[in-house]
Amino acid sequence: MYKNFLDLYFKPKQAWEELAKEHFTIRDLYLKAVVIFAFIPAVSHFLGFTLFKNMYIAAINEFLKMAEQDKDQPQRTIEYMKSLKQALLDNDLTKELSIMIVTYGFELFKPVVLAIIIMFLSPAFKGIKDPAKSFTVAIFALVPSWAAGAFYVVNSPITMFMLFLGTFYTFYLVFIGAEKILKIPSEESKNFQFIIVVIILYLIISGIIGQIEAGLTYKILLL
Repeated sequence: MYKNFLDLYFKPKQAWEELAKEHFTIRDLYLKAVVIFAFIPAVSHFLGFTLFKNMYIAAINEFLKMAEQDKDQPQRTIEYMKSLKQALLDNDLTKELSIMIVTYGFELFKPVVLAIIIMFLSPAFKGIKDPAKSFTVAIFALVPSWAAGAFYVVNSPITMFMLFLGTFYTFYLVFIGAEKILKIPSEESKNFQFIIVVIILYLIISGIIGQIEAGLTYKILLL
């Protein structure tokens, strides 16, 4: 792990400039960072489904009550929530562990999506095209999002708020990394234009991948 790891998040402007002098392989980044931090949202889901399942069940009941009044709510979503509720009530550890594994797999894939977007957009905004540096920016920037995933343990309004903050800070770090590591100039607001396009593409692609993940989870619940 990078020796000044915490400074990347508490003193980002100075620390990311120092990070630019380091050289990481994609393999090392995955083995020393991704496999650890990507596990946080996955295991937090599992802990929430087992130790704090009553909070999840209460939230599902509230959703289903609202869904009865909202005729536009997709039937598939309603069936998904009912299946999840039943798995929680049954304390089905096999399904809960399977969901954790699926979640972990998709979390491991997140840096690939973000790094590819960064790598292919960087030259268009006068930055460098370097796979290792793109993964460096993506992986270190995603840490706050993964850390915020710890709040999946308790399904409450604060969970969504912390996830929003984690995502916001991730994009802020990509913005800093774009200038410090990928050398995207701040002149003519190139760095601002870059991060806006990155955010749009990442959210769109993440939404599509999220639908695939939800579909796999639903199939597990139906087993």
